[in-house]
Amino acid sequence: MEARILVVDDDPGTREAITHILTRAGFRVISWDGHADLEAVTAGLPLRLALVDYHLPGLTGLEVARRLKEQAPGCRIVLMSSEVPNPAERREWPDLVDMFLSKPFSKGSLLQVVQSLWSGE
Repeated sequence: MEARILVVDDDPGTREAITHILTRAGFRVISWDGHADLEAVTAGLPLRLALVDYHLPGLTGLEVARRLKEQAPGCRIVLMSSEVPNPAERREWPDLVDMFLSKPFSKGSLLQVVQSLWSGE
């Protein structure tokens, strides 16, 4: 089965826009709104990369990152937010988060981050 990118955002417009951009760029993408059971959505899928909104209903992006790393240890994680997390929160990142993408971002910035992590840089 071909590796996939997971897009996690509770805002439907943002989630759909990111999914559309990545699909048009040739990536296999699934999305999650933060409400359903994450494990049920991603079970058995070869996740290579996840773009995770930092602020989700009931969970933080770091909690989602932890769950994804348990399920798919090789999955690369990009946290996205319009607010830069404080230094105390960032101390938890080294083992979980590969990059931070500040919202709003351009299509070019999104693709650059995704392609760099997809290729293993």
